[in-house]
Amino acid sequence: MTNVRELSASFNDWEMRYILESLQREMERLKKINAESEDEAADAGNDFLELSGLFDSLAAKAVEVFGEQILDFSNALV
Repeated sequence: MTNVRELSASFNDWEMRYILESLQREMERLKKINAESEDEAADAGNDFLELSGLFDSLAAKAVEVFGEQILDFSNALV
């Protein structure tokens, strides 16, 4: 059985934006793998679900602190 541990941290707005954008990009990558690859589809799908939950949790807390604009990644470099 795995020991569940917890980490508390605080981030400023630009740090949180990078974290959320990185999670969003990884979720997009995993969705693409899930749609295109039979061999890796199940693992990618499971990983996507885990990251999606993390993203939703962090995004909700970030919006409370920084406002909705924290989820606007349109100005980010591609």
